[in-house]
Amino acid sequence: MDKKNRPFGFTIVELLVVISIIALLIGILVPAVQKARDSAKVTQSKSNSHQVMIALANYASDHNDRNFSTAPDNLSSGDRTDMNIEDAIDALEGPNPMGIECGDFAIPGSASPYVFYIAMFGNGGNETGGIAPYCFNSGYTTSSTGKRGYGTWRYPNAGQVAVYMNGQPRHDAYFAPKDVVPLRAMKECENYAGSYCPSSSMAEGHNYLSGFHVYKSNMLLAPSSYCISPAMMYSPAVYQWNAQAGKLPQDPMTIPRGFKPPSTDQAKYPSHKTWLMEHNWLQNVDNNECGVNWQFGTWFHEGDGCWDGCEPEHFNCSRHSEPVTVLADGSTTILNTSDCAADSERVADEDPFNNQGLWLRSMSFDPDGYYSGFATDWVNWSGHTHTKDGIRGRDKLAK
Repeated sequence: MDKKNRPFGFTIVELLVVISIIALLIGILVPAVQKARDSAKVTQSKSNSHQVMIALANYASDHNDRNFSTAPDNLSSGDRTDMNIEDAIDALEGPNPMGIECGDFAIPGSASPYVFYIAMFGNGGNETGGIAPYCFNSGYTTSSTGKRGYGTWRYPNAGQVAVYMNGQPRHDAYFAPKDVVPLRAMKECENYAGSYCPSSSMAEGHNYLSGFHVYKSNMLLAPSSYCISPAMMYSPAVYQWNAQAGKLPQDPMTIPRGFKPPSTDQAKYPSHKTWLMEHNWLQNVDNNECGVNWQFGTWFHEGDGCWDGCEPEHFNCSRHSEPVTVLADGSTTILNTSDCAADSERVADEDPFNNQGLWLRSMSFDPDGYYSGFATDWVNWSGHTHTKDGIRGRDKLAK
């Protein structure tokens, strides 16, 4: 065909070649972009957890190296030893509220704000979890509302610590960028002033709120994405295990100084003991946003649920989970749950006098750790919450 008579444009074959090349490039670039975004979010979470760790360290520095806890050191001392925690709180309660400071909030149209607490009185939800670092399954130190595993360990964003984060329990650094479920549930909080955002649980029994709430949750205060190791908040005797010497775990209410938190420098293995960790499964998620097993005997779906009917899987629910973690030496890392579980099994297999491994799976008052039986696969690990020997123990082995 004469060139001048040839029609302008591309042939079908040429167009198909171009489309195939574009599709190939997209197939190469999109995963790379997604991986870069994911990596950026992990980096941001490391930065966030580091900021929260600094706030906790500043709190300890201002309180004679006492790690954060809302429970008085002498809660289980004297006549209160072997007393139920509710009765002990009642016996020791003074003019100042004992519990988690949630911040202040003013109902639209109200002249002045109200300061909220999680505490053992009506307007505080009548919740021992505002005082106990970790509420066990049975014994003297349990949740007054039946929330096993609840407690101040979930709240490094309590007002007492948030004062070192510009006084904001909802400071951006308290929430991991991948923790989309709580972030989505609390989206409307951005439209209200004040450092506290009222949940439906707080509104249910609070005189000032009279039912007004911004988001639905059966928790009184939105916990941070990062949770403190209870072993950094209780006496090491709570988590002791020496079968030969007859030393087994003890309910903190049975120990005169059970609620006195150790200082961070008491850590025997500071580079192997967790301090702060992402609570939810956020890395390598291969499941739905909401956990699949929580409806079977847990409080996470009761009432309005933790996050408007949803609770994500936790850090210890899968062998694929790799939570961003701050260790007792202040370093930030990614902890591989599968490796930690293997380390614990190795210790249990090699030590004939220690059938627990690195975490306590046989605490009489809290068996099977932090809902480890609700994992989505074979992994069985509850380090961080149930570290054997508490702050003197470790959650992983040296590599």
